Amino acid sequence: MNAHLREGYVVDRVYPSHFHREMLPVWLVSTLSALGRGTPDLRQPFTWLELGCGSGLTAVVAAAAHPHAQFIGIDFNAEAIAQAQALADAARVRNLRFHALSFAQAMAAQSSVLPACDFIVTHGVYSWVSEANRQAIRQLVAQRLAPGGLLYLAYMSQPGATGFSAAQRLMHLATQHQAGSSTERAQQALSLMQRLAAAGAGYFSEHPSAVRELQRLGEDEIGYVAHELLNAHWEALHVGDVMTGLEAAGCEWAGSATPLENIDAVSLPASTQPLLAELARSGASAAAIETFKDVARNQRQRRDIYQRARPQLGNVLSSDAHRDALLAQRVALLPAAQLPGATAAQGELSFDTQIGPVRLPLALVAPLLTALQPGPRSYAELARLPAYAGQPGFISQLLQMLAWAGWLHFTQAASAQAEEAVARLNAVLPRWPVPAGGPVQAVASLGTAVLTPP
Repeated sequence: MNAHLREGYVVDRVYPSHFHREMLPVWLVSTLSALGRGTPDLRQPFTWLELGCGSGLTAVVAAAAHPHAQFIGIDFNAEAIAQAQALADAARVRNLRFHALSFAQAMAAQSSVLPACDFIVTHGVYSWVSEANRQAIRQLVAQRLAPGGLLYLAYMSQPGATGFSAAQRLMHLATQHQAGSSTERAQQALSLMQRLAAAGAGYFSEHPSAVRELQRLGEDEIGYVAHELLNAHWEALHVGDVMTGLEAAGCEWAGSATPLENIDAVSLPASTQPLLAELARSGASAAAIETFKDVARNQRQRRDIYQRARPQLGNVLSSDAHRDALLAQRVALLPAAQLPGATAAQGELSFDTQIGPVRLPLALVAPLLTALQPGPRSYAELARLPAYAGQPGFISQLLQMLAWAGWLHFTQAASAQAEEAVARLNAVLPRWPVPAGGPVQAVASLGTAVLTPP
């Protein structure tokens, strides 16, 4: 038995700190509102659960920004839970509980520990655990997710992640009996693969994507590489299989938590879009449609949102209710936003995406950015801008795209209690490990954290 593994997962080093904006309630609700779905009311008390919370940064930010709600994080690594609890205690975030539990233990937990939840989120877990643990996650969703509640599930997907599976397997097998910590083994495994690629191994010649992945891993923090690649369980999953498993747990696929992927016109190669339309007209299932998109994008990771079915009521809004939900949304510019004139090249703005650059005429974006410079505006106010007269649907897609790009974020009405909790958290964050991606600060009115301006 390897001391650095437990149930096949790396445990001798806590997973490096990450912040995932897609798991936050405001992000999930605004994304699904754009897709015409009813969502939990964030103005009312709600419960949010993270499965595999690691050192807890995302959970602590979410709890500080929503003091009227209850937040729970579980992880089977007791050291990670201790770190998470220390951050919550230092920031005096009281509406958050952490528990050192395996998924099997969580299934047997009392409702006082794990009550019915409006949100269940998990990132960086589902593809890296055994099928028995994936089944336990699905059972937890079936047990604990309330009707109409949202599940955020991020996992490695086919076909994009499949190409590295042989390399990962060799890295795991070649180092599992070597001495040293998981990070030392990760360095040895990475060195082996780099030398193998330099030696002209046929695998790397036939799989250029594996070469690019190896280069990316060489730039990553070694603790992340250990967690990413030395686990006994590592599987790129097929979206259709994931859908089937969660359908059995009472959930329906609702959309992507990456808003760009909900807009086919900018997330799929233009030449593939007529083929997708043809497939849809033939009556293809949602699984077939999403598989087509994964192939078209060579999707490597999916960030999916599922919704627990609501018998009789349903989760899809009427056209009038959808319109009202959109008009009520408010958005604010973020510090990273590029304002008109700052990045304009020949009258265009360009965004790097999985399928290459997506370009928008500056004339389409500038009126919205200009309107937001003084402060947050509602969707209804933006819809009255002359540039968008008669194009309410276009505004929704534009907002989703700019949110994905990190230029703006949807807002919430933040209480004085939330502002105080966020201020306490921001005061202690500089003393905590910097998350991958850079230092962040929480913003109560956004219900999330953003990169700290330089």
